[in-house]
Amino acid sequence: MQPVESDHVTIPLVPTGNGSAGETKLSFSGISYAIARRHGPKQVLDQLSGTFRSGRLAAIIGPSGAGKTSLLNVLGGFRTRDVRGSILINDRELSAGSYRTKVAYNTQQIALLPNITVKETLEFAVDLRTRYGKSKVRKRKTVEDVIALLGLDKCAHSQVRVISGGERKRLSIAQELISEPKIMLFDEPTSGLDSEASYQVVSYLRELARQDRCVVSVVHQPSSDLLELFDDIYVLSSGRCMYRGSLDGMIPYFENVGLVCPQYYNRADFVLKITSPSKPEISKVYQSMHQMESIVDNIQTKPKTKLSKLGSQYPTSHWHQFITLTRRSALSTIRNYILSILRLGGLILLGAMIGIIYYDIGNDASKIISNTAFLCISLALVVFINAVAVVLSFPMEITVLTREYQANCYSIAAYYFAKLATDFVPMIIGNACFHAITYYMTGQPVELDRFLRFGAILLLTGWFGQIFGLFGGSTFSIQLAPFVVPVAILTMVLFGGFFIRFNELVPFLRPLTHLSPFKYAFEGVAQSIYGFNRTDLACSAGSDDARVCPFQTGDQVLAMLDMDQADYGVDVGGLAVIVGVMHVVVYVCLWVKVR
Repeated sequence: MQPVESDHVTIPLVPTGNGSAGETKLSFSGISYAIARRHGPKQVLDQLSGTFRSGRLAAIIGPSGAGKTSLLNVLGGFRTRDVRGSILINDRELSAGSYRTKVAYNTQQIALLPNITVKETLEFAVDLRTRYGKSKVRKRKTVEDVIALLGLDKCAHSQVRVISGGERKRLSIAQELISEPKIMLFDEPTSGLDSEASYQVVSYLRELARQDRCVVSVVHQPSSDLLELFDDIYVLSSGRCMYRGSLDGMIPYFENVGLVCPQYYNRADFVLKITSPSKPEISKVYQSMHQMESIVDNIQTKPKTKLSKLGSQYPTSHWHQFITLTRRSALSTIRNYILSILRLGGLILLGAMIGIIYYDIGNDASKIISNTAFLCISLALVVFINAVAVVLSFPMEITVLTREYQANCYSIAAYYFAKLATDFVPMIIGNACFHAITYYMTGQPVELDRFLRFGAILLLTGWFGQIFGLFGGSTFSIQLAPFVVPVAILTMVLFGGFFIRFNELVPFLRPLTHLSPFKYAFEGVAQSIYGFNRTDLACSAGSDDARVCPFQTGDQVLAMLDMDQADYGVDVGGLAVIVGVMHVVVYVCLWVKVR
């Protein structure tokens, strides 16, 4: 679930410092959470209480829909709206400012960049998650220790995309260990793994618990061998607690209420069976648990408070975040060979193809229509290539951004500017290659000022394509974005002025042209090629016959395109404004997405 602000629940923290002497205890009481529905609210969590202690590995189990993940989201601080109750650490309520830097929450969805190695992933994590004052030697030692602890030695120099599912789970856990948390929460860390890999992952969680950490994990239908690794069990059904206590005490407890587990029967399967909402035994179990619980009658009502905003206690400065994220993004981009080929090789190949198709037409008065078609197609291709290259890769980064932002590793602004800086360089190189190839091969005027004006429009157009791809990737799903973005670009091309002139549009559609970046881009390239007192064009037919070469001056071409009153500076300014507005829109979309 996405983190939101709360009006009711107070989130305490582990005391800061270099470690805690003695036991770390996570306790909670009166935790309730309901969601609004058309036919009335649905109670997801109902007056839950309990305690998890360091040195002991605890499991949260229960039937599907029991509220296991919802409880973990509350304890992890990612679900706070519409939640009531209190959470204590070591019997203390502390401020919320640095909560997510002290409590590690590993969600079910693994969020890792595929093109960097396991060791590099942890090195970037230690740079982002550890506070000032830690030397490079200590950081390197931390990475080496975590790799050894979780058995990642053999795959340390392998890229994440080629390692196994079990190794990815352990790498995800390793990232959380970097900040040395005393409390660690895991949502179904064994999902998608075979029995051997599941046993290995839970064994590592048990080892973490033995190192004086409070470790809590949601598990779904654990095997008998897997269940034996846990010390404590918390059983949920329909948002209510059915049992909490040691693993050894679980079956005797149910026997005391007349529910006997058959011999040689998996204890977890037995508990899941009797706590299924459809079973009549569930009411008996809940009544027994309700009677045995220690009820606190006089719970003080806390004043309404809101969690302090993420970013108030980032481990590092915004500048350090930007530099580290830029390095990581650049490394990931360079190793994404398919994306690099699409972005750079695609523009070079298409530039050569366009150059061959429209070869040496730039100064031929009999081929004006073809040359203006070249201008329009060039703009569309530059936008398409830059947008598609981003929209295909960015949705995969969103999961990484969401997880790391929620863990308070860095600000959205640091990530956003690092992403822009990384993508800007290949965009400039690709556009420059496309520009040089097509301008020369199509025989456009060999004049430096025209060449630079044409290139400036292409640069702004490519920049728009990049930011529009980010918009699509941050707004739509990875399945929908590759469809929506090209359709939107095609729609904007239609209002660019080549396929239909402004004066020929239906009156009520004319205002839409001012919202299309292609209007300003097409006017800009037309002005750069045919404006600024261009000399007369030659007619390849060898005749001045108006029927063969009706447009032989730049002004005539611009008048034919209904652009004789256009201004190059206005077009550049219009494109720049649209690009600037889109940057703000994408930033807001990212902010909403991760929150």
